[in-house]
Amino acid sequence: MGANRCSGMNTGVQDAHNLAWKLCLLQNGVASPSILQTYESERRPVAIFNTELSVENFKAAMSIPATLGLDPTVANSVHQVINSSLGSVVPRKLQKTVLEGLFSIGRAQLSDFILNEKNPLGSSRLARLRSILDEGKSLQLQFPAEDLGFRYELGALDAEDCTETTYEAEKPKHSKRSREYIPSAKAGSRLPHMLVRALSALNEGVFSTMDLVSGGKPEFVLIIAPLKESYELARALLKVAGELKLPAKICVIWPQGSVDAKVKGSRSELAPWTNYVDVEEVPRAPVNSWWEMCQITSESVILVRPDEHVAWRIESDRVRDADSEVRRVFSKFCLARPIQ
Repeated sequence: MGANRCSGMNTGVQDAHNLAWKLCLLQNGVASPSILQTYESERRPVAIFNTELSVENFKAAMSIPATLGLDPTVANSVHQVINSSLGSVVPRKLQKTVLEGLFSIGRAQLSDFILNEKNPLGSSRLARLRSILDEGKSLQLQFPAEDLGFRYELGALDAEDCTETTYEAEKPKHSKRSREYIPSAKAGSRLPHMLVRALSALNEGVFSTMDLVSGGKPEFVLIIAPLKESYELARALLKVAGELKLPAKICVIWPQGSVDAKVKGSRSELAPWTNYVDVEEVPRAPVNSWWEMCQITSESVILVRPDEHVAWRIESDRVRDADSEVRRVFSKFCLARPIQ
């Protein structure tokens, strides 16, 4: 089915995205070989879940022809017989006759003679068909919650804030409408999208928070609000990342309506580092800010991996020793160099 092929393609692309940055860090001597083990721990549950979902979706799609009297199992049985050793000894003329007979029976199930309200059999089939369609139990073409809302529990991330995952929850049942995707900044989740505006004389364009993660190199991005404790964590992260030769940058998200002069605060707080960017929120109803959309406070800091998944999240005002905390987190990413 088309939807199942799309699901498989999405899963395959996500697999490659997950593995590419890990291979790059390994090749550059930044990560240890054990980082490759996180590929299976992260992607295997997603692949199993998506496979089961596709099978369920296929069965739901087959419920329509089955309701109309076109049982897919019959067609499958005929296909197996024709392709078996028995089929090879049956004359082709006889095979053709049998197939044409079966096709005529199938076409008859869809004729007006059977499918009408006056025919008891047809009326019953039409009633079941309406029930399937009204309850949304037929083929689903979009799965936004599953395609975008999946979350890693184990792997190259610090999942201390993980209390439940997509895969621990009850599997979504087919409904009239697919489950909606709910943005989340929990560790393991995909970075939520929001439009932001660059507060720079060189670049004043509007772009997505997803674009904060560079596609040209395996770069980690720490997203913060312009707060004292968050700046402290940002400085610690840039220092440790420099020691590890790990590409990293800071993104400071300012509230909508910020004056460009305020950006001077980042310049003084993050000096001598220059690998940071100041952006301004461009929220859209019903949310008022980036932090509200992520269901967290502006005291939070969010570390994003090169594959656009959240690697770590914490309230900056809860951190007593920024340097030690950053080193603890990076030690979970299978980095090759020992972090003291």
